[in-house]
Amino acid sequence: MNMQQAMQGLSTCDISDACDALDITAVTSGAIKGVHAGCTPICGPVSTCRMSAKGRIEIVIGTIGPLLAAEPGGIFLVDAGGNMELNTIGSLVAVVAVQSRMAGAIVDGCVRDVQGMQELGFPVYARGTVVPSVRGRMAIESVGEPVSFAGAEVRQGWIAAADANGVIVFPPERVREIFAFAWRAVALEKAIFRQIREGGDAIALHKAMKYDLSMKEQLTDPGVK
Repeated sequence: MNMQQAMQGLSTCDISDACDALDITAVTSGAIKGVHAGCTPICGPVSTCRMSAKGRIEIVIGTIGPLLAAEPGGIFLVDAGGNMELNTIGSLVAVVAVQSRMAGAIVDGCVRDVQGMQELGFPVYARGTVVPSVRGRMAIESVGEPVSFAGAEVRQGWIAAADANGVIVFPPERVREIFAFAWRAVALEKAIFRQIREGGDAIALHKAMKYDLSMKEQLTDPGVK
């Protein structure tokens, strides 16, 4: 399944609604946003990496290895513990990631070299940006292992999506169901928007489409159209 294509026309909010309807616990964060104007929405399986000032693996070359091994369309997901003072990745990582045809990067922490990332057209979502180099300040603790992201555990191969709303990460086992329900949520929303613009009673329409019920009740009800 091509995640990037499946994401087109959807938002992270739609995917979150689908997870709610399917009783799937997803990891979300609205605090992690695109760091440059060219950050297009991304979606794909994650390659995990944990970075901190206590890490033992050399940061620059140690980061390049997992990028070269990542599958095309994947997302480099970095757990930096939400650190807002230290850098994790910059334009060097972006160059290698682009060559590896990765979809983008998501960082629970900070990045730098924003101009270089934008020039490369490489989407990067992070908590913020910093100026100093990562060298001598951060190192790698683990690669390909479970990490903490937005306060919850995320595993290698889980699916992440990011856009202007923020980030959502979820297990891959039911990904087709999730996207099917996300598209249903979009269809219902477009239908109610259209009917309101055509002069329909907004309250009556919302009641008919069961917007006061849970996502599960609404999206699983075949009578709601």
